Amino acid sequence: MDIEQIFLNTRFLLVSLPNNEMSVKSPFAIQKALIGIGGEPKSVKRLRSGDLLIETTSALQTKFFLLAKSFLNNPVTVSPHKSLNSCRGVISEPDLLGTSDSEILESFSDQGVTQVKRNTIKKTLQLFPQNI
Repeated sequence: MDIEQIFLNTRFLLVSLPNNEMSVKSPFAIQKALIGIGGEPKSVKRLRSGDLLIETTSALQTKFFLLAKSFLNNPVTVSPHKSLNSCRGVISEPDLLGTSDSEILESFSDQGVTQVKRNTIKKTLQLFPQNI
């Protein structure tokens, strides 16, 4: 997935400073710094770890935050949240039973699919793939 796809498909970001310094920063200073980087985010939450979870309003705002190098005079790490930017789904299609997982993944990759896993059922101590 190229960098432009990341901007388009990412709305939840983690913002962290080294040595957990975010937890001692003023909320007012944090708000000003966030607005200075990419404008007002849709939401900002401080996590137990001290990092910030921000929800952006657009792909352009996501791009500005991901390209940020410093935050409140500290080097900053901004990364997409590992689970909030994706969803799981189930496809049930008998025609795909004979198709390999890699072919399915390749065919759906332009729609943002990143993983294919077949469900199996156990009959007489053997596992059989279900229809996808």
